[in-house]
Amino acid sequence: MLRGVCWRRSAAGNVTKKVLVIVAHADDMEFMAGGTIARMAGMGYEIREVIATNNERGTLDPAWDKRFTAETRREEARRGATVLGVDPEVEFLGYEDGCLSDTPLNELRERCMRVIRARRPDVLFTWDPFAPYEEHGDHRSIAMAATEAASFSHFPLYHPEHAEDGLQPHYVGERYFFAKSPRNANKTVDISEQIERKIDALCEHVCQMEMTVMEAQAAVAAAGIDVPFIRDADPSDYRPVIEAQIQAWAASVGKRAGFAYGEEFRRQRFGGVERWLRGGEGLPDDV
Repeated sequence: MLRGVCWRRSAAGNVTKKVLVIVAHADDMEFMAGGTIARMAGMGYEIREVIATNNERGTLDPAWDKRFTAETRREEARRGATVLGVDPEVEFLGYEDGCLSDTPLNELRERCMRVIRARRPDVLFTWDPFAPYEEHGDHRSIAMAATEAASFSHFPLYHPEHAEDGLQPHYVGERYFFAKSPRNANKTVDISEQIERKIDALCEHVCQMEMTVMEAQAAVAAAGIDVPFIRDADPSDYRPVIEAQIQAWAASVGKRAGFAYGEEFRRQRFGGVERWLRGGEGLPDDV
């Protein structure tokens, strides 16, 4: 057993932690980690969001064109971020929605690494590249690119041209990976006090929440089951359905950890140090 391990904070006091969220779409952060992000924001963390795609296919309304959809979802992303306490100046990488897998991994990794070196986060949130059953290619692509970028952003010979723009190597100490079907989740965050803010943030994504209700209605119809609460829902009055969905999911996660509501992640911290310390004994855990 390692003894005498301690965590030293700056002599000047607690240093504000920086969090970077790298996702594929405008509602990914809110759905998968909104409560945790709100909790971190409440603790004083500085949080920035990067969205890889233009979100231009995120609607079921045939009357919408791609340009209008992209503009709408950009504004919704900014509003959702603001509700959670995230910097509203969301960064968009500008890739085509639904087509990230057409982008070479090395290109997408370089874009993510550039952002990491510019923002210099202590903590990264992204999709888990190793989780099973993820059907969305955009999620799989950004997951691997962001993960590899964080793994090598402190290596100076990976994209040394970044130095010409004043961007220096940077080590990302903590990574929170989320997934629809999480594998090896090892961190559950109590979001009981943040559940309403998570729902509020999601509800800023109007077109996406309307689509979520319509997809739920299509799913129960295809299954041949009658769920009046879903069947009779008005997609434009989406909050009751979204609220029920999020509360049920967060309650099932939280119950396993003794919380009213929770979010779970596969968390990696400080490279091999966590393994040396037998699962993180002696490392800080302020969330």
